Amino acid sequence: MSTTNALLYCAVNGIANNTNGIGRQTKTFLATLARHHHRLSAHAGAFAPYLAVPEPGPATWGYNEDDLRYARRVVEGLGGQVLTLPYETRGAFWHSDTWRQLSDGAAHAAGHLADRHDKVLAIGVDTPFAGLAHHAGTHPGVEVLLALFSTARITERPHPDPGRVTWEEEAITAANLHPRAWVADIGDFLTRHLKDHYRLDPASLRSWPSGLHLTSPDLAPPTRTEAERIVRALDIAAGRPVVAAVGRTDHTKGLDLLIEALAPLRDDVHLAMVAVPTDDDRAALLDFYRHRSAELGLSATIIGRYDRDIPRALAAWPDTRVMAVPSRGETLANIVFETALWAQRSGAVVLAPNIDGFPEQITDGHNGLLYHPAPGALTAGVRRALTLTSDERARLRAGAHRSVVSERNAAEHLAALLAAFWQPRTTGVTRLQGHPATDARTPRSPAPTSTHHPLEATP
Repeated sequence: MSTTNALLYCAVNGIANNTNGIGRQTKTFLATLARHHHRLSAHAGAFAPYLAVPEPGPATWGYNEDDLRYARRVVEGLGGQVLTLPYETRGAFWHSDTWRQLSDGAAHAAGHLADRHDKVLAIGVDTPFAGLAHHAGTHPGVEVLLALFSTARITERPHPDPGRVTWEEEAITAANLHPRAWVADIGDFLTRHLKDHYRLDPASLRSWPSGLHLTSPDLAPPTRTEAERIVRALDIAAGRPVVAAVGRTDHTKGLDLLIEALAPLRDDVHLAMVAVPTDDDRAALLDFYRHRSAELGLSATIIGRYDRDIPRALAAWPDTRVMAVPSRGETLANIVFETALWAQRSGAVVLAPNIDGFPEQITDGHNGLLYHPAPGALTAGVRRALTLTSDERARLRAGAHRSVVSERNAAEHLAALLAAFWQPRTTGVTRLQGHPATDARTPRSPAPTSTHHPLEATP
């Protein structure tokens, strides 16, 4: 039996692919391990990190060997490994049968690790690994943390998939019942949502506000020359204020709402939209966005590919006045926090609806702008952003940057989480050296301190 602990991080994205916010969250986790493992071990006890990832197949969208090599390089260098979980790769991935297979496989992996390590913390990231809660208690050396970043009742409004809702409800019920199963307190909105709609017992919560690897090179603002090179290559019309937006081809992201809202401003702005096609029939929305923009006579550049340098350049480009986030529903939007770092010197102010988790991210008039969803409100919000003076924009950007730097340190958050699980209750939890003080067992402040965010650069 090893005297070290084991951390098993189970995710469907960010290890062998990287196509959404969960993938970026995993990249943040990996970067935090690579840079801070020695500090984390000194703070919470020695541990080896392990990653569990679904076996690559037709449904593992955006599979990338480079992502897998990077993950292996990080964890193997720290005494862990990447574990591949089998499932029926010919079946539908976003179905409870697949999730059950993955959760079962992750539970078995955690049990094997418990035979070799003193303690094991298994983190099940998002819906496919929510079934881990059912296995809590099967091995006395394993504790489970469900890190849900959203639910079907948020992302599939107004008609969530009944099967996914049932899966989520059963997972939360299991977490309420098992003394070694917990649910991550990701953010105020999501936690309220889980309490109100899934009957989450507050006693099952463990604070883990996700954050950023703040020193990541791809979170630094680009130079003016770098941003100009990228923006000019996109053939973005010069001489007009730019309204930028980033999202998948997903109804929830509300990119269609932004297109419609800009019709009255067609003579005043240029739309620069990154719309990354999904791997299903929603990909057809890309053509719809382009067709509708042309039909409305918008000056628009719509980019249909994933390239992290593009939103980074757009956010920091001096002509970009607005980073619009017109989502119909969002726990916490990644682009809000990224823009705060990219645009710290020049560029965009974030504009988002005053719903769901956005009020946690933005205090209107302090670090961004909010609008109340209603007919014409998004148009009015863009107009409001366009009328800001350069000093007002600078003040908002500075406020956004301060908030992110002070509240979104992923290393500090992970240190507090691990100490909460692995440090004896009678032992005081000291702060992670080199980071702001945090008591791992003090309930999280109502202040917004969480996100699921596209973060580190794919190597």
